[in-house]
Amino acid sequence: MYVGNALITKIKTIHAKDLKPEDYKELLKKRNISDVTAYLKKHPAYTEVLESIPEYAVNRSRLEGLIRRQKFNHLMRVIKFLTMKDKSFYLLSLLHQEHEVLLAMIRSFISHEVYDVIADLPLYFDQYSKINFEAISKTNNLKELVEALKDTKYQKMLKPFEKLSNDDLKYYEFESLFEADYYKYAFDQIKTHYKGNLRSELEHVFKSRIEMENMIKVYRLKKFYKVSDDEIKMMLVPSNRISEQKLDLIIKIKDPNDIFKKIIELGQQQYIGDKDQIYLEYFGDHLRYHIANKLMYYASHPAKVFIGYMILSELEVTNLIHLIEGIRYQVPESEIRTMMVF
Repeated sequence: MYVGNALITKIKTIHAKDLKPEDYKELLKKRNISDVTAYLKKHPAYTEVLESIPEYAVNRSRLEGLIRRQKFNHLMRVIKFLTMKDKSFYLLSLLHQEHEVLLAMIRSFISHEVYDVIADLPLYFDQYSKINFEAISKTNNLKELVEALKDTKYQKMLKPFEKLSNDDLKYYEFESLFEADYYKYAFDQIKTHYKGNLRSELEHVFKSRIEMENMIKVYRLKKFYKVSDDEIKMMLVPSNRISEQKLDLIIKIKDPNDIFKKIIELGQQQYIGDKDQIYLEYFGDHLRYHIANKLMYYASHPAKVFIGYMILSELEVTNLIHLIEGIRYQVPESEIRTMMVF
């Protein structure tokens, strides 16, 4: 148990340097990317990655990439510290990073923009991943990407889509594909390494997220993409917490606004305005924040504390990206605040 306690201490020591509510309040006052960069540059959470970069030389996409890189480097410090038999469970964060890179490549195909994979890679990430990042950085479409993913599981995952042109790619399909892969890995690792109450509690954390994410996904696919019920069902991640019959009833709801009302009810009417997209982003993040804080501060097993820290790291990245995007589009400070959870 000594090793477990040492790991918890390591995680909490790293988390202690993360942004606090007072940092976000200061950052919300900034009205350009240079000022945000200057503030983060002096903060212990980001000094390492930003100290050698002049704030005037950082644009929006570069700053977002550096933020992602730094948060992942912090997770890697935890992983490199591991010597326990359940180390593979903690590699969830590596899997998530691989998914993020591949989704960014697919976004670049759809938008016809160049994505610099190598520039945004966390330090030493290529030592832990089987992906040939240099090879995928040179790809221009899904067929080339599939070829560049040789000897990885992603080649098989993406092969059914390889004949699609860039204009025919549907981003939400790939999001669902990688979500399913993420949760399958999580549940497989939990089943392999944990028993009894600990297994049930870890499964509950992921199933809670899946249940809400599925409902939000049904709403979005109906509201914004007009996807058929059968296609929606294929893109949802299975979860035992919500019965298939209940999920079918939600999918069959014709008016997306009725699904939206149901999500509000589940959130105990914590509605924050008339912009449903903002509400959904906030509610999904708020649920994750509540789960993560409980794990971070009250859990006694390192696996649970790690999941809490991993979620909080993801939320810090999300908060900063909402801030950066809001500044870019000159969104009022009060409106940016509604998109941030802290």
